[in-house]
Amino acid sequence: MAKQKRDFTLGNPGNQLLVFAFPLIISMVLQNLYNTADVVIVGRFVGESALAAVGTSSTLMRVMLMLVTGATQGMSVIISQFYGANDEEGVKKTITTSFFLIIGISLVLSVLGAVYSRQLLEMIKVPADVLEDATAYLRIILAGTLVTALYNMANFVSRSLGDSVTPTIVLVITSILNVGFNLMFVLIFNLGVVGVAYGTVLATAISAVVCWVIVWHKMPIVRPDSGTIKADPEIVKMVTKIGIPSALQSSTVSIGALLVQSFVNVFGSTVMAAYGAATKIEALVSYPPGGITQAMQVFTGQNVGAGKFERVKQGFKSGLKIIAIYSVISASIMVFGGRTLMSIFSKEAGEMLSIGHIYLAISGVGVFFCGLLFMARSTLIGAGDAAAGVYISSVELVVRIVGAYILSKHTSLGYVGVFLATPIAWIVAGLYGYYRYKKGQWQEKRLVEDVVTA
Repeated sequence: MAKQKRDFTLGNPGNQLLVFAFPLIISMVLQNLYNTADVVIVGRFVGESALAAVGTSSTLMRVMLMLVTGATQGMSVIISQFYGANDEEGVKKTITTSFFLIIGISLVLSVLGAVYSRQLLEMIKVPADVLEDATAYLRIILAGTLVTALYNMANFVSRSLGDSVTPTIVLVITSILNVGFNLMFVLIFNLGVVGVAYGTVLATAISAVVCWVIVWHKMPIVRPDSGTIKADPEIVKMVTKIGIPSALQSSTVSIGALLVQSFVNVFGSTVMAAYGAATKIEALVSYPPGGITQAMQVFTGQNVGAGKFERVKQGFKSGLKIIAIYSVISASIMVFGGRTLMSIFSKEAGEMLSIGHIYLAISGVGVFFCGLLFMARSTLIGAGDAAAGVYISSVELVVRIVGAYILSKHTSLGYVGVFLATPIAWIVAGLYGYYRYKKGQWQEKRLVEDVVTA
């Protein structure tokens, strides 16, 4: 099979990761700006209650999308390993089979989410003054699950084949469109929270179409032929083998965030708004190294598929050094510039800004361990050890929830106790993930060996 894009099995691992990760980092920043645009616009032009509604709905939305995320994750790992093993037919079968699987899941979630949005929000104790706006926003966003899934699938297919530039270019354009649509629906049509939801779904739909058109033309390997147009039962099993643990991993992370959100909601709309805005800033400032960890998953997948385990270890060391350096920068920004950043979300300097700054300062303490957690988990999943991802995420979930409960309910810390639970969970789960990586059992988890040699 002729290599279509970046081949991670050759060259300097550190340079390979940096070159591939740079567009991913830009993409992550843009994606977070894309998500943050909703919060900024409603915070400045609609009000604090609307800001709280969008923030709490976004957390619940991530839980609802966990099955789609898991299936997409499973697909990307299998594609990377087939690609590293020079199995073109395996790549095509994986893409076709995953398409049918992910579309089916998305349609089901769209219907269920739209019908039960209000009940789900009531379960996490959303206050009455926020509930109506939150329900309206969540219903529209979940109704657009299909377009979100299609965009994510095109994005992951492109990355798995070594092209991180195409999704980034598309995202630049659609991020601008998202802001434009949001402002149009809010300021011109006066639709408030509902307008922001419509703008986001419309921009995502455009992103999905454009990304698939580009990938289809640039990468002939994604086009099915007569032998790969149907869903393959063996590929379903392989995708499921990674997808279910990945969905469980995503669910533990998302459920953890949802339960923490329910603890936050008890303290009222001001704390809700501050927490929602602060977590958006946290994502913008501290998550760019996630581009390195995403690159590491593809790097690991290709090299495990090719049987080059030592290159994986070299890549891990290089990636961790980059994360360590950036963590110092991001922590400094959150600790010393957090209040200024919070002011983007509100025209008035009040309690919300102070509460958000407290969260950011606390989060900054553990940001390196968040990077370590993601690095270990991405490496293990890329190698085919998806169960390790579930265990790491479960450790994070348990520590975060137990910590938030004890520190907020049984001390005088209140919402600050909820905030403290996050870096504590990162530290514990990050160290556990590093231990799992160092044990080396991931080297026995190669998924495509039997298929390639058959």
